[in-house]
Amino acid sequence: MNKIERTRILGRIGEDDVISFAQKIWHNQQPVATKIASEALNIISETYQANPTFFGGKSTKGIVGGLFYLLGHQYNSIKTQREIARSLKATEVTIRASYHEWVKPSQSHFRHGKKE
Repeated sequence: MNKIERTRILGRIGEDDVISFAQKIWHNQQPVATKIASEALNIISETYQANPTFFGGKSTKGIVGGLFYLLGHQYNSIKTQREIARSLKATEVTIRASYHEWVKPSQSHFRHGKKE
């Protein structure tokens, strides 16, 4: 993805917002928050390149909330959908819907269980 395309998606889903949201969720685990935010930004960029319409009509908190839920499992720093929703001042329904969108078969990043 070139710099202009990355800037376009990150203009809507700001890098600072993603980092701030991760720090709210993993407030007592800053290294984990940084790692998850970085991975989330990479996934968002990759997804935008492959399917820019994926982000249509979705809030930033919704997009990153479901993604954080999945990444928390991958990095063995699990937070419940309720914990994520409360930290982001979103609803559990929003986080759950986002989670389901990220694990759909069309989202290949999570089909193969990329664990560290």
